[in-house]
Amino acid sequence: MRDKTKTLLYQWFNEVWNQGLEDSIEQLMATNSFAHGIKSEEQLQGPAGFKTFYHGFKDQFDDIHIDVKEVVSQDDMECALTEVMATHKESGKRISFTGLCMVRIENNQIAEAWNQYDFQGMQQQLEQEPTSLAE
Repeated sequence: MRDKTKTLLYQWFNEVWNQGLEDSIEQLMATNSFAHGIKSEEQLQGPAGFKTFYHGFKDQFDDIHIDVKEVVSQDDMECALTEVMATHKESGKRISFTGLCMVRIENNQIAEAWNQYDFQGMQQQLEQEPTSLAE
């Protein structure tokens, strides 16, 4: 049986989100990569563009933990089913929502990512109107 902890996506979620190692963004994400589904097409590409989303999320939430439930991989692609748990700073509410992240890997880095997360469900837990996390 495959060990999900040996995958790039497991390393990404564990280092970047669970350990808060921002330097891992630069190491694990290609300079010209793009993360679809978490930011607008007008934002910068690569690590700098991802950091816009990353900082926006971390500005709103504490105690962030992403549980990687499963990773499926084939050739240069990986797809992870995840559960995000965090505490909303303003309200103190603990939230939990799921999502999928699929990546294409080149040279042991994320070259492109497609994200499908239940941000609407997250905002419903907070009783908020939908807003952009990247603002």
